[in-house]
Amino acid sequence: MKKTILVVEDDGSRRKAMVDALTSAGYDVIAGEDFAAALNMVDRLGVDVMISDLQLSAANPGGQALTRLAQRWAVPPKLLYVSRAPVPNGQGGPRPDDILPLPLDRAQLLDKVRLLLAS
Repeated sequence: MKKTILVVEDDGSRRKAMVDALTSAGYDVIAGEDFAAALNMVDRLGVDVMISDLQLSAANPGGQALTRLAQRWAVPPKLLYVSRAPVPNGQGGPRPDDILPLPLDRAQLLDKVRLLLAS
């Protein structure tokens, strides 16, 4: 069964790079530039990993949009943040299962997604 990855990233070139890498690795990918777009694109089932830009997540008070998005499923997807810096203590919203440092590295992205899916 194909795994589905949701990518929420406001940087168009970074979003495209992630979508291209994940698609070429055989995953189904849903992508949006912000949480509102993602909420409109997904249904309640079928997302295995959610990848979110940490800065985009932090821009939402208390991580409310990310929390709402994660609550759409009976079993929340694994959460991978993309970030230039560590996740600060007190960051609102769900805690990530892992962090992908920037600049984006395709092999590292795929490795982290594989590890999250295996856990």
